[in-house]
Amino acid sequence: MEKDGTYTGIRKFREKVKEENGNKLIIFDQDRYAIFDAYEVFILCGRNVLMPTGVPEKITKEDILRKYDVQME
Repeated sequence: MEKDGTYTGIRKFREKVKEENGNKLIIFDQDRYAIFDAYEVFILCGRNVLMPTGVPEKITKEDILRKYDVQME
């Protein structure tokens, strides 16, 4: 169902889901996993990233870890 209350067909729904999740990466670590936006993985790996539209210009590793409630030892 759309935000305005109208129903959409399954094809349009699948296209929307694919668009929303197209830039996600799943990272596995033994028996755990996490789903990140692609740019977040590159930041965590220490790379410089051109931020997508709508994302704050400066994001640190700590910001990403805090977003996912990761406690650093």
